[in-house]
Amino acid sequence: MELYLVRHGETVSNQQKRYQGWMESPLSPRGLRQAEKAGLFLGGKNIEGVFCSDLKRAFHTARVIGSCCGLEPEVTPLLREIHFGRWEGLTYEEIEARWGEEIRRWFDDPFNRSAPGGETIEQVAERMLGFVDELDSKKPDCRQAAVISHGGAIRALLQHFLNLDRDSFWDLKIENASISLVRREGKRYRVVYYNRVDHLKTQTEEELPDGI
Repeated sequence: MELYLVRHGETVSNQQKRYQGWMESPLSPRGLRQAEKAGLFLGGKNIEGVFCSDLKRAFHTARVIGSCCGLEPEVTPLLREIHFGRWEGLTYEEIEARWGEEIRRWFDDPFNRSAPGGETIEQVAERMLGFVDELDSKKPDCRQAAVISHGGAIRALLQHFLNLDRDSFWDLKIENASISLVRREGKRYRVVYYNRVDHLKTQTEEELPDGI
């Protein structure tokens, strides 16, 4: 099985640099174009299933991608972004002004600490792994799947598959509409590449390099 992990297209809140979490925010015009380019790329990959978070920015991205693959997206809350609790809808500066010490401690250890009323990265990783296990058990014949989720959620899953030190978590960059490929080999998953954005600049796969 191959999983093409896709971050949703750019949103209005992304433009404003706000922590979105489970808060809804529409795709920007640029985000819609990004979704279309991701769809064109994945349309040539023999995708057999399209799965997405139930948050609208992911669903709208998945619907565009699904139209290019001739498939309807299947929606699941397991693919949601990390829940930022009381920080949702705020910028970093606004959060720091009210929860300066809390956000600094969260950045130091996001796996065990969370925003007030939110989730830890550990909890997000468990959700994402739960989706992978469910897909493996319920869709064993699905050889290539497009999975549309969110930056923090995809980063949590990749950190697990790459077996990175937790201190390296923030080094993983996942851009809007980027694509990361994870391939199951035996009982393990291998990250073939991550944060690929070539498709946002060109529509010809021949120009894409191999590797990360």
